[in-house]
Amino acid sequence: MQDKEKFYNSSPMKEIKLKDIFNHPKYSTDRNFFYQEMFKDLFLGFYRSKVKKMQYNFLPKVLRGTIQVKEEYTNLYEFTKLHWLVHDFKVNGISFKPQGFLQKEEPDQFACEIHPGTYRFFALLVAGMYDESIIVADKENYFPDIPELSYEEHLQLVNEGFIRERVGSYAEIETTQRQENVFTNHENSNHHDWNIIIQLEELAKIYTNLTIYTDDIEDIERLDLLAKEDLEIKTTNQGYVNIPHKENFEGVSVYIPKSENMEDVFTFDMLLQLDLDTDIVYFVDTGVTIINNGSIGCKRLIPQIIEESKSEYLNKFLWARRVVRI
Repeated sequence: MQDKEKFYNSSPMKEIKLKDIFNHPKYSTDRNFFYQEMFKDLFLGFYRSKVKKMQYNFLPKVLRGTIQVKEEYTNLYEFTKLHWLVHDFKVNGISFKPQGFLQKEEPDQFACEIHPGTYRFFALLVAGMYDESIIVADKENYFPDIPELSYEEHLQLVNEGFIRERVGSYAEIETTQRQENVFTNHENSNHHDWNIIIQLEELAKIYTNLTIYTDDIEDIERLDLLAKEDLEIKTTNQGYVNIPHKENFEGVSVYIPKSENMEDVFTFDMLLQLDLDTDIVYFVDTGVTIINNGSIGCKRLIPQIIEESKSEYLNKFLWARRVVRI
């Protein structure tokens, strides 16, 4: 009964869809730019790590995997966790819903502050899963038409994940900077760190190198902002098709075709869309193509096959095993 009393003495909780939050006229769109920059920093921190590997201990007697996350491993851990969650959600759904509160900001806006489930929330953004919902305190009543959750409804929602049983979960009151009490439900422990360990091992095999390709020398000059990140920018002919063999079927490449606004069509967070088993991520509106050069599918693009292939076979990625179109 103590948890129930804490719940009703805290800010009212609601289940709200992400699309309703982001379409609200008072939602702070500045947060979206912040998220994009954060995802960029996570990727570049991962990519620039000389050793893409973490120390960890696995403690079988207590059935829990733990990672020794020293400061030098934090970025690796967080990027890998986000990458794993993005693609797990795309296949299996969100499982446990993120929790938090709607933070009032000046002059008259709000943003989402999420914990627990911070990286689950980020993963939903990257995956574009805006029909999913989160559980948040709405003290300022930004969503008057959405009913408040009862204690029983809240408890059911935070424990209905289908991946694992939430054994040993506990309730906690978190106090915001505005002295708002938020009721949240947490897990004592879980094994998902093991998924992050093996995800990082596979990501390290893929990201041995990262190159940017475009159509001609003039285009290279227009991509100056990418060059400032110490990335090599090269030219190619016939679009993307020659890139895998030019890179000796290693690493990841991004092809940015010539266009009026080509300097604005690629951001580093887009690389999170490339899964471990994906050959190509193709952005339909811009033609930007992310290429997993070492994938089984991309290894089919030897010069002889390219030369003898019809344009339809190449342009529609009919050679590929897995293509993601966004």
